[in-house]
Amino acid sequence: MEKDFWLQRWQNEETGFHQESLNPYLAHFYGDKGPALEKRKNQKVFVPLCGKSMDMLWLAQNGYEVLGIECSEIAVKDFFEMHDLDYQIIEEKVFKRYIAEASSEGRCRIEILLGDFFDLSVNDLAGVTDIFDRASMIALPGEMRFEYSETMSRLQASGLRTLLITLTYPHGEMDGPPFSVTDEELNDYYGEDFKIDKLMAKNIIAEEPSFQSRGVSELMETAYKLTRN
Repeated sequence: MEKDFWLQRWQNEETGFHQESLNPYLAHFYGDKGPALEKRKNQKVFVPLCGKSMDMLWLAQNGYEVLGIECSEIAVKDFFEMHDLDYQIIEEKVFKRYIAEASSEGRCRIEILLGDFFDLSVNDLAGVTDIFDRASMIALPGEMRFEYSETMSRLQASGLRTLLITLTYPHGEMDGPPFSVTDEELNDYYGEDFKIDKLMAKNIIAEEPSFQSRGVSELMETAYKLTRN
């Protein structure tokens, strides 16, 4: 799916992929199982292809600095405006930066880069300690997933952690997005440069009528922790 595909989806308000609720894996691993609140100020979480996900607001309200990237200006503006966040815009050569500074109520800084993920440089991720990939990898078809994983590997310093969520369903039952990503495929992408730990996996098809209506018989949702070597 090229950039224009997603821009058109946002323009036409065809955003069924947008989740209104907080991701439970994020709440578990960065909330209940996360570091103590006073230690989170040293952690900066990067959210690729972030859309207007409320996960970013939750992270900022729970002590983490947030950096996102998104190609749709509609999505970026919607995020800040729907949460009544004052923001400034900084125009640069490659990206337009939307920034909501830390608040007196304890919310940490949120910055979203408007532009193409594949234009990111190592410097753009300066200070990032963690990545939350809820729906980026599974949003891309096979050839683009390979390019995406190569870019992700190039951008990361040793020790950087990723919480990655994938979906897996039987081959041929549905055309993505979201696309099915297997354990084997993930290992092909990241096995050489990352330590891969499978954290949780469950069949969620009973909770997903939209997938059932598209002919999917089984839908495995898996959470992984990736650590850059």
